[in-house]
Amino acid sequence: MRFFVTEDRISGDLIALEPTDAQHVSRVLRMHPGEEITVCCGNGKAYSCALEQVGKTEVTARILSEEDYNNEPTAFVTVYAGLSKGDRFDYLIQKCVECGVSHIVPFTSQHCVVRLENRDYEKKQQRYARIALEASKQCQRSRVVTVGEIVPFETALKQAAQSDCGLFLYEKEQQKSLSTVLREAQGSAYAVVTGPEGGFSEKETAQAQEAGLACVSIGPRILRCETAPVAALCAIMYQTGNFDIGE
Repeated sequence: MRFFVTEDRISGDLIALEPTDAQHVSRVLRMHPGEEITVCCGNGKAYSCALEQVGKTEVTARILSEEDYNNEPTAFVTVYAGLSKGDRFDYLIQKCVECGVSHIVPFTSQHCVVRLENRDYEKKQQRYARIALEASKQCQRSRVVTVGEIVPFETALKQAAQSDCGLFLYEKEQQKSLSTVLREAQGSAYAVVTGPEGGFSEKETAQAQEAGLACVSIGPRILRCETAPVAALCAIMYQTGNFDIGE
């Protein structure tokens, strides 16, 4: 069982789990003192621990041993994704985390089917953060993948343009392929901008080009909005050697 904490929750050889994890340990998993868990805090270490104290809201564990543990990719990829309905965005987060994404930023755009009221933003962001956390645990990441605030399309473009390689996935692109751009890319920071169910308008595509992003095709088939970023992410991981098995 793997948990994540911030470094300030480590004191000597004791680790205090986050409150939500403490409740999960005590009330859902019904674990007892002496049982072992693994704790990561994003510092390149994995701690093997034994539960010391198990309460309803507070759980502490004693460090038994530590080892160097960093399975994060060398490429830092941020996926900017248009909001989609139902559980499609949940799937997008889960699979991108599994494939190596570092950060995810949801955005609203012209053809987004999802229309949020102001009161809905916080609930959505909390849900997305929870899904990213659980996916990070499941695939044994050494750090928690973060999900940023929901931003307008224009803000997403400005942020994506600051990366070393900014990619705009556009289903109508006929000249430039993702593989060609990746072969020529330099640097380690990538941005992938991918649309909602309705895709991008011509105006939005022009805005992306003006911002300096490379409009690319990821093949002759039209992928679903939750599949396209995963496919692009896998291509980046392959091109940068992050699908190789270490010696």
